[in-house]
Amino acid sequence: MTRPLPPQFVKCCPPGVTRKVLLRCCQEGGIEGSEDDISLDRLYDADEVMIMGTMSGPIPITNVDGRDINGGEVGAVTKRLKVLYDEAMTKEENLFDIFRA
Repeated sequence: MTRPLPPQFVKCCPPGVTRKVLLRCCQEGGIEGSEDDISLDRLYDADEVMIMGTMSGPIPITNVDGRDINGGEVGAVTKRLKVLYDEAMTKEENLFDIFRA
């Protein structure tokens, strides 16, 4: 028996802190952000593509299967999200002292 998935859950991205931080960065930075499973055709046609890593933040993807994305250049939204993510990760109020917990 199948069950419905929560509205914000997508197969490619499990719910987690990094995902939540990136979506908050989008919201606070005035960037339209959403989650979605995409087809390969949509990936090829994208203006920008990035993946996300907890330690690295947004990582630009400029080529998929030999096809350039955004002319092979890192897009403006990805650059902006990288700055916002780095700021979020270094704000004093977002830091957690494991030795005081």
